[in-house]
Amino acid sequence: MVAMRVRTGVLGLSAMGFMGLWIGGCEGSAACVDFADEVLLTAQMTDNGSRARVEVELRRAELGAASIPVKLCEDNRLQIDDLEMAQVQRPSGAVIHEAMLSAVSEQAVVTRRFTMSSGNDVSEFTVAIDAPGFEIMLPTAGEEVSRAGMLAINWAPARAGDAKIVVKLADEIDGDTCLGAAIELEEADDGEVLVGASQVGLAKEGVADNGACAAFVSLARVHSGPLERSSGEANLHPDSLVRATTSRTIDFTSVP
Repeated sequence: MVAMRVRTGVLGLSAMGFMGLWIGGCEGSAACVDFADEVLLTAQMTDNGSRARVEVELRRAELGAASIPVKLCEDNRLQIDDLEMAQVQRPSGAVIHEAMLSAVSEQAVVTRRFTMSSGNDVSEFTVAIDAPGFEIMLPTAGEEVSRAGMLAINWAPARAGDAKIVVKLADEIDGDTCLGAAIELEEADDGEVLVGASQVGLAKEGVADNGACAAFVSLARVHSGPLERSSGEANLHPDSLVRATTSRTIDFTSVP
């Protein structure tokens, strides 16, 4: 097994302290990963049409996916599309690296580029994201839609082949409980889904049959892909990947 470099700012670290850093993966604020060693990188990209964010977790590969994500060693850097990624520490002690990107408006596959530096060694990896931007056409924002009929959900552009889209219909986020259980479907990404009247119900208690419900429709294109090396010697674990979600949401009112 090849040991990952564990850096501390304290000279003469005891053997017991070193083992704590090695085994725990999070004890000691100086625990870190180095791209000269094997690193497990997982990235989550989210784009809601107004903002796009990427969040990266880095782990020592030999500790596995269940270990806590840690920071980069001091002489390491991580960029995406030439943007420096900021380090954020969560209350749990886990460290993530994040950056804000331009929202995805392209109606095609988007290629993102990760640049990883360890000292003077620079490596680049790319990932092809097949989750293009789109627009919800129906229902329109603020529209009143009757529960007595079919609810038509339309979006454009559609995609051909076996592409899928995730559809969610529920009460307004942070609103009162009014509709029944949320509806979540995975459908063909062909531009239209029809939700039957029998599928959109009211909550059983506290809602009059003639009540109006603040609701939303959310559509999401989801893609996962591996990172492909284009240059350099950085050592990424084979399970390293990027998950991308491109979503759009419309608020509407469900009426009798």
